[in-house]
Amino acid sequence: MILPLPLQNAGRVLAAGLFCAALAGCDDPKREQQLQWREEEAEAKIATVAKREQAMAAERQRIEQEKSQIAAREALVEQLKTQLAEELEKTKKVRREIEIKNLRGPIPQITALRCIVIDAESDDVLFEKNPDQKGAIASTTKIMTGLLVVEAGDLDKIITVDLSDTQCAPVRIGLKVGETYTRRQLLTAMMVKSSNDIAQALARDNAGSVAAFADKMNARAKALGLENTFFVNPHGLPSTTDKDPYSSARDLAAIAKAADKLPDLRKIVKLQNYKFTKPDGKSIDLANTNRVLRTASYCDGMKTGYTDAAGYCLVATGERNGRRRIVVVLNDTSEGVWKDAQSLLDWALKA
Repeated sequence: MILPLPLQNAGRVLAAGLFCAALAGCDDPKREQQLQWREEEAEAKIATVAKREQAMAAERQRIEQEKSQIAAREALVEQLKTQLAEELEKTKKVRREIEIKNLRGPIPQITALRCIVIDAESDDVLFEKNPDQKGAIASTTKIMTGLLVVEAGDLDKIITVDLSDTQCAPVRIGLKVGETYTRRQLLTAMMVKSSNDIAQALARDNAGSVAAFADKMNARAKALGLENTFFVNPHGLPSTTDKDPYSSARDLAAIAKAADKLPDLRKIVKLQNYKFTKPDGKSIDLANTNRVLRTASYCDGMKTGYTDAAGYCLVATGERNGRRRIVVVLNDTSEGVWKDAQSLLDWALKA
């Protein structure tokens, strides 16, 4: 058995002392007996101390093992607490989903080929149908046009109409070369009545040309993280020289959400009517192409569209009891688009 260093040193000193004493009194039997007794007593004490040291070491090891066991138990308890909390949250979520389902009732039957309904605050998808299918989106393209115009700012700046602005397919408001308007006037008329000549004028003013503006539209789409969107012009008509534009219901909802955050645009798209005043003082009364604005008090935007490829389209926004929703309906029928958008918006706003 190896003794601790202090005991070893003490043993050496004691042994040396006893040896010296033995040399001094080796002729005295009684003295020699005393020395022998002391040596045995010292060895016994050393053995006792060694045993105590061993017992203490064993006790320390036992304590460390118990500490490790306690720490393991505490970790297990924390893990169980976390699992329990997660299970409680899942249970609450399921209960909430059941409550919401009961409040909203069944999902409306729709005729649109592509559709999505989202919570404008949380991005939660409340309903979808072919949401990532790419296709034409017609004049709902003008939401991106309006987004870029408002983000550029200075909406009261004057724009002078150029010949290139007037050279586009219907629908037109009838801009004439040399006429002057503010950006706000043109933006409002575009979003309310969907005039394509106005879209071209705003695009040229913003980027110098329709092609350059399309590049900005695609860059903004990329910044929004959109992967199923491609623009070639500011109005959404089929391309005459290049690949046709396209987007998906999900991507269009993301564009609408970005536009919905802009107060200037929010004020415009909720207008049911707008008086467009021309430079000669004459005015044109424009009725918003979004019929749901007139049939549902909770609807406050956003944009219609139609082409043969896109069918009838509508992005509808609405709010009720602090809940805000965005509905995108694409490739619908002339009557189904209004019914689908309104019924989905009403359904989504119930809970």
